[in-house]
Amino acid sequence: MVAVKAMDERTQAVLLLALAAISIRLGLSSAALAYIKPGLQPALLVAGIALALLGGHGLLRSLRSGPSPGGDGADHDHRHAPGVAWLLMVPLLALLLIAPPALGSFAVDRQGSAPPASAGVGFLELPAPREGAVDLALREYVSRALYDPGRSLDGVPVRLVGFATPDDDGGYRLSRFTVNCCAADATAFSVEVVGDAARPPDTWLEVTGRWEQRPGHEPGTLSDEPPVIVAEQVSVIPAPDEPYEY
Repeated sequence: MVAVKAMDERTQAVLLLALAAISIRLGLSSAALAYIKPGLQPALLVAGIALALLGGHGLLRSLRSGPSPGGDGADHDHRHAPGVAWLLMVPLLALLLIAPPALGSFAVDRQGSAPPASAGVGFLELPAPREGAVDLALREYVSRALYDPGRSLDGVPVRLVGFATPDDDGGYRLSRFTVNCCAADATAFSVEVVGDAARPPDTWLEVTGRWEQRPGHEPGTLSDEPPVIVAEQVSVIPAPDEPYEY
């Protein structure tokens, strides 16, 4: 049974090292931003180092214990059972070698197009314009467009960044996720783009335009539909290093 125990410890140690490699890789690269907010990367790196130390210690201990002197016979029949645990390495290696993309239009559709509610109070002064337009996060644009009774966006050219999410009318919404901690708690914010042709799903865009009040909706009241932006200029851009807003 010593051989079986050694194999068990060795398997556990290697799995810990694989998890450590993934954590360290994510902690040192922008790939982690598909899962967590930037402020959590140092904690992920520390966790990876701790897992590496534990895995390394366990592997050395299992190697030092060695096989049992009479490891043939009954023990030999059981050595293959712990080997099933090595199948757990497949998804871990896939995660290590192939980083999945950040949440996109499919996840937006699963959440639905109804915008999150907002208190609609305490809006700060808009930032100074850059090259003729005010840069706004999608989340802030949605909040101001729907819930600001002071209509701070009225007549103001704004610039938004997000990815295309096709809608049922042949157009598209500009969408982006906001996270508080990680992708598991991500909330999608979307605006309906008017004045531009349909775009392929998940195409990252920079849209410059102006707010237009949606008929039947009074700013400051709840809405079941996303706000509107009338596009004046739309540019295809590379996906940003930080795909989420925080």
